Amino acid sequence: MWLRFRSCRKCCGDLVLDGDDWRCWQCGRYYYSTPPPTDQPHQTKMAEEPGLPSGQTGTRPRRRRSVRSINSLIASTSRSEFRWWYKNREVIAFLDEGRTVKEIASLINRGQRQIRVIRERLNDLRDSSGEMQPAR
Repeated sequence: MWLRFRSCRKCCGDLVLDGDDWRCWQCGRYYYSTPPPTDQPHQTKMAEEPGLPSGQTGTRPRRRRSVRSINSLIASTSRSEFRWWYKNREVIAFLDEGRTVKEIASLINRGQRQIRVIRERLNDLRDSSGEMQPAR
C-alpha cells in the first residue's frame, strides 16, 4: 500500500494508491493518473478560424484584461466619503452646534443609534485625517 501524506489539494488529506489512481482517505477525491506521453492522441491540424482570409490559419492575438489601477480605487473611496458627508450634513451640523443625540434624533426623525454611529465615524475621520471635510 502506497501513501502520500497531506497531498490532497482539496482537504490536505492523505492519498492512497487505489489501482492506478490516487484516492484521498479523508474526502474521497480521486486523482487520476495521466497517460504516458506516447499514448496521448496526436493533435489535429487547426481548422481555419472564422474571419481570416481563406487559406490562412493561425491564432488571433489574445485580448488581455486591463489591469485595475490603484487610482480608480482611490477615486471610488473618495466618492463614497463625499457621499457620506453629503448624506449626513444635517446631523454633522447639529453635532458641531453641540446638540445632544436625543435632540438631533427628534429634529430629523432618525434613530438615536444612527446619530451615535454618525458621531463615531465623524470622530474617527476627523482624528485620522485632521478635519477632512469636502469643499463647499
